[in-house]
Amino acid sequence: MLGYLPTTDLSQILEPLNEFFNGFNYFFYTLFKNGNFLFFFFFFLMGIILFINAREIEYDERIHGKEELVKRRGRIGTILLILFSFGFLSKDLFAFIFSIFNVLPEPKLLVKFMYEIDLYSLENIHTLDLGQRTLFFFISSFSLISLLLIIIGIYLLLFNKFILRSKLKTFAFFGVGFFFWLLVGFNMALRLII
Repeated sequence: MLGYLPTTDLSQILEPLNEFFNGFNYFFYTLFKNGNFLFFFFFFLMGIILFINAREIEYDERIHGKEELVKRRGRIGTILLILFSFGFLSKDLFAFIFSIFNVLPEPKLLVKFMYEIDLYSLENIHTLDLGQRTLFFFISSFSLISLLLIIIGIYLLLFNKFILRSKLKTFAFFGVGFFFWLLVGFNMALRLII
């Protein structure tokens, strides 16, 4: 009796999802391949915002207390952020950061519970099937997000009190960034950008 039931073909149902996953994979492949430009724009933007806010506060003379220290912190921070942004244009700075994080033990809870995908460059990404590739890019995106959130947290911690005066909460960025770091670590994103 069960032999007469027609078998359903799921390939037609999953066909639109395959296109979505291919688009998702292509987007993150392009993002990680050009990750140095992402970090260049990110650090350059942070430096420009810091420069504009520091100049505005300096011209309006709204600095109270340790005025010279705040001015110096704004100027040094702006210069360092813009120098870092130009350093990210070459991938040597990423290789240096990756070598530092590679020496330190890195928690990767999600990666340990899932099967380990040992992929160390974007050139070999096409050896994975569509599901593994999508899962790998999904986990790597959380690794990139954790790195960016912790960088924003450090930026706010150093400059928000006297210069930026933003309503963004430093510890919210740190908390979410460290949570994602515990799940996947930093190295998954860094090794793809190199």
